[in-house]
Order: sequence, then structure tokens, then C-alpha cells
Amino acid sequence: MGKILCETDNPADGIGGLVELLAPARDIGVAREAILAGADAIYIGASAFGARSAAANEVSDISKLCDFAHIFGCRVYVALNTLLTDSELPRAESLAKTLCEVGVDAFIVQDMGLASRLGCLPVPLHASTQCDIRTLEKAKFFDSLGFQTIVLARELSLSQISQIAQNVKSRIECFVHGALCVSYSGCCYLSYAIGGRSGNRGECAQPCRMKYSLVGADGAEISAPAHFLSLRDMNRSANVGEMLDAGVRSFKIEGRLKDAAYVKNITAYYRKILDSEIAARGLVRSSYGDSETAFVPDTAKSFSRGFTEYHLHGTNAGCASFDTPKSRGEFLGVAKKTLKNGFVFSGAANIFHNGDGLLFDSPEGAFPPFGAPVCGVRGDAVFVGRPGGVVNIPRGAGIWRNFDANFSRKLKSLPERKMEVEFEISETEESYEFKMKLCDARAVAAEFSMPKAGIPEAKNSESAREKIAESLCKLGGTNFKSSPDRVHFKCARIPFFKPAQINEARRALVGRIEFCILSDFKIARSCRGTRGAGGGFSASKPFAESMPTDFSANVLNREAEKFYADAGIAVRELAPESGKTGLIGRRVMTAKHCVLRELGMCKKKIAPSFKEPLRLVNGDVELEMKFNCSKCECELFLISSRGAGGSSCKC
Repeated sequence: MGKILCETDNPADGIGGLVELLAPARDIGVAREAILAGADAIYIGASAFGARSAAANEVSDISKLCDFAHIFGCRVYVALNTLLTDSELPRAESLAKTLCEVGVDAFIVQDMGLASRLGCLPVPLHASTQCDIRTLEKAKFFDSLGFQTIVLARELSLSQISQIAQNVKSRIECFVHGALCVSYSGCCYLSYAIGGRSGNRGECAQPCRMKYSLVGADGAEISAPAHFLSLRDMNRSANVGEMLDAGVRSFKIEGRLKDAAYVKNITAYYRKILDSEIAARGLVRSSYGDSETAFVPDTAKSFSRGFTEYHLHGTNAGCASFDTPKSRGEFLGVAKKTLKNGFVFSGAANIFHNGDGLLFDSPEGAFPPFGAPVCGVRGDAVFVGRPGGVVNIPRGAGIWRNFDANFSRKLKSLPERKMEVEFEISETEESYEFKMKLCDARAVAAEFSMPKAGIPEAKNSESAREKIAESLCKLGGTNFKSSPDRVHFKCARIPFFKPAQINEARRALVGRIEFCILSDFKIARSCRGTRGAGGGFSASKPFAESMPTDFSANVLNREAEKFYADAGIAVRELAPESGKTGLIGRRVMTAKHCVLRELGMCKKKIAPSFKEPLRLVNGDVELEMKFNCSKCECELFLISSRGAGGSSCKC
């Protein structure tokens, strides 16, 4: 009963100049909410071999996600970005082939042995942030191999990003928001060294968030113990336009372990900013549909350790979170007047809600930070309570809210994302023809035929037009929206349809146009060719000369070793995860972060008053710091650790 018409002029893989907001997802539920909140693409872990082992997903779920995402023109990137052993490579390749069959749009990889195996698949490869692309030479190397997208190191400035973007064909992807690794990604071996949990294998224990003592060579304490390796979270929302101008085309939100509330709030926040900046530059986003939320997006309402733009305009201080690795939330003010189990705050009734989580601290460190929930608000009086008795809030305490109960309630509702469509009703001798067409660049349409027999002419044609248009536009519960002015009649006479007939036509058109959209994606995928990655590697000489040949080359299998050998790079030492490389006395971290810079003790500005080398100490873990001031970098060397070498102890 009818036919399907599919029209398209927008191949699914033509993303080079389009702008993308890339959101994380720990599972399909989070992914769906991120897409509804405005994400253009999702990156998600498969059942194995992802750099977040706690965020694994079965192929069947990823298959469902692909269908849901592709309706909106969104893409699904699967992270297979751990280092792999020889025995794991065949399994990873088999998994990738299965994922390719269910419709994923790219694989994010770090291991060049796996990249070699995946080169023949008709799915693009993205060079993971763990590839540590922080120089033009290295960017050119991955570009020459045919990587569709290269993820640049978080530490790069706008000028460095721009230089790379102007000299490669690969699309440039940069992080824009979320937690920061203190080390250059892929260059941290601390977690593995002290506890056997490798960040390059998806199991980082985050020893950078621990508290350390900072001592000089003579044992003198340089500063009170603190979380010296803990960074604030990235927030580049004020820099999106500058990043676009520098050549960034994929804006990545970090957080594959975050819950749906975090992901959809941050995604919705950047969607609004990115849309404005795209429009101002005449650029085009890479997916379709308008998103609406029941909440006003606000980054202050989600988990953060405080924010930093992180060296985007050059190396600077203000990136660290020495006091705590936890989230303080949004700063509300100071307790100028306190009560028993509470405090007075001007306009409290409009600010605080029962169930809010508050944190109280002292800028001078007069008391340790503590938290308590709001249990009542009366006028300007806010009352808090917690198990264990009376809560005494010191006068002058800073008040932070790390859980907004009212905002959280609004976050629970699903966002809505709708694509504009138009309808056309025409007639032939035998039937009435309904056509539904997307109002976007894809030009996808579907048709439905209804026999004329038994359908009378409307007595009041104007009234009939209105009722038909209103009924066709009742698209609630679908992914589409329309308005009566987008319903066009090309009939010699206006028919009188029963409500059930219009409902039947509308339901059929919705199902068929979704089928057409998905068919369009599959057709475009089948027309893709393979890329350069997979054979015939050749690295530029400058890169080959600068490539590390020790364990930091992150080579864990024979195929990765051959990959570099073919590029003229003779790797002489396997990755630590091989169990054949000891780390005592070796560099376990390279960072742009500098403790001295954050303490106002930069050696380029003031003469040191301490004896070097400086060390960070936490129990049995002792790290020596070496400062490369010409590059504004710091290296950490493992001096001692009871768990060094890859034991099973946890930090």
C-alpha cells in the first residue's frame, strides 16, 4: 500500500568541513540523552579494548545506538584505544569488523598494530589523544597515514593548533570541556608503576589525585602537603569561536565515566554556544535537528574541580586544584551571620532548596572543609543537617553548592530533538499521494498512497485543509516537527479524510522516512574506499628522528613494532605493560603542569630558595621532579614504590 522515495545529496562520510560537537557516553542510555541534548557525534567504548574499562558496551547495544544516532545524522565513534598484546590483536580486529557491520562511523585507536589491521575496513580511523600529537611533525605523520581525524594534545595553544590545522588534511579534534590528565596523554606510567593499573590499558587508578608532600633534596618541606598533581577541569566555553578560527572542527567533551545528568547538561551548554559561533562564521554543523531541554544548561551545576582554559593562550598558572580533587560546585557566597545548624543568606528562599548539598570551607584554612545538606529554608534563614548532631558553621565560611536539588529534578526529564519536515498532498486518478520531506540538506523524502475510493470531497474545503494540516503536524513522540504552513495541497479538490486515515498516513510516513534516512547512511558507507592506514607507511624524516625508541613509544605487540620499523623507527624497548621493562629510576610522567609555577615559584622568574632535586612523596611512593624550563614542562621519575614494576596493589 504505497511506495518509498529516498532522495539524498549529503553523503554520510562528507564531514571534512562540518563542525561537530562530540559527547561522551558510558552506555547507550547516556548516548541517547546526549544526542537529544544536541550532540553531533558520540564516542563510546565497546565490550573490550577501550581506555575506560568501566565503560564497556555490547555490540547489540551499539547497533541500536547507531540506528538512533543516524536518524539525526549523528555519528558513533567506538574507542578501541588501548595498547594491545599480540594475543589480543586478532580479537580486537574481529570486534572491529563486527562493529563495522552494525554501522559504527569510526574507530578511535592508539595502538598502531591495530591500526595496521583495520586499514582495510571501510570505516575511518581517528588518532586517539593517547597518540600524544603535540607537534606539527607528528600531526603530519598521522595525516600521511590517512587518519580522518587527529585528536590534538590538550596542552596546545591556539597558535599551535592553528599551525597544525593549516598543514594537514586530517580533521582537527580538540577537547573543550572536562577532567584533565596532568600528563600528556599516553605519556603517563605512574598508575601502572605503583599499582599495576595501566592508563594505556584503560585502568588508570588516578594517583595524580592523591595528596603528596613536596620536599627538597635536603628533606626540607617546600610547601604544606597538597594534591600537587591534581588539575582543575577544562572549560573552554569562552574560547569556542577562537578555536573555530584556529581550525578546530570537532569539539570534544571528556567524560566517558560520567552520568547522563552531567553529559546532557554540558552537551546542551556547548550546543548553544557552538550554534551561535557557527552561524556567525557561515559554517555548518554536522548533524540535524533542534534540541530543547526543560533546564537552562549551566556548567556550574555539574561536577567540576574548578575551571581552567588550560594554556590555550600560552603557558600560565591557575590550572591546579591543590586543595581537593573533589568537586566544590558553584560558589554562592560567605556566611556573614550564622545560626544553630544554619546561616543567614540574603534572598535564600529563591536560591536554596531542600536537599541541596553544600560545602563549607575557609579561604585561610582555619578549618577543614565539610559538607551538609539543606533541610529547611525559612525566609533568609537556611538550615542544614547531617548525621551526628549539631552543625556549627563558622562565620566567614565560604558556601559552595555541589548538588542543586531543583536543577537535578529538571535534569531528569529527557531533552527533545526534532527535525523540521514538510508535507505535500497530491492526487492521481486512483489515489491521494502523501509526501513527507526533511527540510534540511539531506533532502530525504517518503511517500504514502491512499486509494480514492470511498473518500468524499470536503464540503468546507478551507476547514478541511486546516484539519488535515493540524492532524499531520501532530508529531509528538516522534523525531520530527512541522507546522500547518508547511503542509501543501496540490489537489483539484480537497478530500474529507477521517481522523484515522490521516493518522495512518502520518504514522506510515514517519516510519518510512526514518527507513530512508538509515538507508541513505548505509548506501554512503558502501561507497567508501579504504584509507592509507594499513600498508605502505612512510614517516617524514623529522618525525622519525624525534620519535622515542624506548618504552615511551608504547609498543606492546610485534605488529606495532613492525609498523614503526617500516616508518624507519627502530623501537628498542617494549612498553612497560609487557612486564619486561622496569620503571624504577625511569620517567613515568611528562607534564605541562608545573608545581613551582602554580606556587608562584617559577624558576624562570625567581631564583630557587630550595635544594634540588625536588621530590613528591606519598607513603612508599617517591617521585623526583625535573624541570625543563625551556619548554615549560616537568618530568617525574619514579624513585621508589613498594608496588613498582606492576604488582597488584591499588593506590
